[in-house]
Amino acid sequence: MLLQTTIAGSLPKPAWLAEPRKLWAPWLLEGDLLEEGKRDAMRLRLADQEAAGIDIVTDGEQTRRHFVTTFIESLNGVDFEHKRSVRIRNRYDADVPVVVGPVGRGKPVFVEDLRFLRRQTKRPIKLSLPGPMTMVDTLYDNHYRSREKLAREFAAILNQEARELERAGADVIQFDEPAFNVYMGEVADWGMAALEAAAAGLECKTAVHICYGYGIKANIDWKKTLGSEWRQYESIFPLLARSKIDQVSLECANSHVPLELLALLKGKDVLVGAIDVANDTVEKPEQVAATIRSAMRFVPPEKLYPCTNCGMVPLARDVALGKLKALTAGAALVRLELGT
Repeated sequence: MLLQTTIAGSLPKPAWLAEPRKLWAPWLLEGDLLEEGKRDAMRLRLADQEAAGIDIVTDGEQTRRHFVTTFIESLNGVDFEHKRSVRIRNRYDADVPVVVGPVGRGKPVFVEDLRFLRRQTKRPIKLSLPGPMTMVDTLYDNHYRSREKLAREFAAILNQEARELERAGADVIQFDEPAFNVYMGEVADWGMAALEAAAAGLECKTAVHICYGYGIKANIDWKKTLGSEWRQYESIFPLLARSKIDQVSLECANSHVPLELLALLKGKDVLVGAIDVANDTVEKPEQVAATIRSAMRFVPPEKLYPCTNCGMVPLARDVALGKLKALTAGAALVRLELGT
């Protein structure tokens, strides 16, 4: 089927599990109740996706407080007790963990979550992992003192996790790399190599998600400084086109990204962000269809997957669900026009 829909990754958590509309929100349950609550939340958000008609579903990141740090919490060599403040993505300051020794993965991180989700649905599943460059940019390195060296260490760890996720039933493994839109020089120097190392040897579809961030104030304010055209993708898309990564997920809805840049991804699947996650307005299906049609001038329909701009964890559940339904309805309109 053409124009299969999917989402960037996260969905809002139930109010009984974590405070709504807040990043890094603490868990409201503990112990066995927390583990049970996470599984229940995965069921609920899977049901939301299936009810909305999403074709390629995710776990909604219901078992994670944050899309990067939850993975890092499971690694050796990282101190979460004595955090340091750093500027993330050259945009905002945050207290982050500190690398104090060699990093390593003692056990799988999301594999059991994936196995659980696989038992709940027959639909294709996409599982997201943080990309190595974005991991480097979300902590303080007091050991390697080299962003490149640390990224390569993380890439090896991510590859271990990704291979086990594939064996557990993942159909798509996505690496989230918002840092690619900020450190374009480093992407060319070592970021792309680290990304490919993280995905090395996988037989399932591989994807990278590169956007302009969650719909939080720091990101919204940053976008206002980017001018009438957002051309960050222009320098990294040719690198991705030559890479072994299968799919590229990006931001298009209500953005100033010149859509002709999509032509630079020739040969790749393109997950076109047709849902704006930075506001509470639910798109009309025709708005979604218009974004898809515009993207189809540069991406053939068999390579185009309607998606969300970014994760939706900061949104209210009813808003997120409305946006999911708008995404699938908009894709259906364009399918009708294509006669499929």
